Amino acid sequence: MNEKLLTALLATALICGGCGSDDNDNDDNGGEITPPPVADTIDAGEALAINLTLAEFDGETGTLNFALKDDAGLAITNAKDYRIVYFGFPDSTTASSKAKAWKHWHVTQSYLCDSAEGDCQGVLLETDKGQYSFDATDLNWDANTAPGSVKEYKVGIEIKGAKATNELVLLPST
Repeated sequence: MNEKLLTALLATALICGGCGSDDNDNDDNGGEITPPPVADTIDAGEALAINLTLAEFDGETGTLNFALKDDAGLAITNAKDYRIVYFGFPDSTTASSKAKAWKHWHVTQSYLCDSAEGDCQGVLLETDKGQYSFDATDLNWDANTAPGSVKEYKVGIEIKGAKATNELVLLPST
């Protein structure tokens, strides 16, 4: 009987002794738990609102720089689908002597992208989290009007997400 008791006592001592740590390594920072990083971005496909802030618009070249955020202030990343329309107007301070000048009140050029179909015009680049630049390739203000007659520029930018699209506003060049 002493043999069974001694075996049980040794087994218990080994089990309990194996549970403790006998090293002096403190790599676990005292058991502190590091919380996951707070998200400061949201994917364009998940955003419930898209707010656009135009930083720069060069009317002659069509180059754009803008930022996208949702209503919570999170930077919107991975924006791919868009409709960007450039508007060119004659000088508003100069009256036209031509009777049919009203027909050429403005000229437009559009750039569309549907990433699902792979059909994109222009080049949209995400330069940083929520920061974008757009290059209007082949923008030609003289194609549909008299050369040099476009003097004022505006742009309408629509960024499309799966759940939201920004409010379309006509913005002047900066």
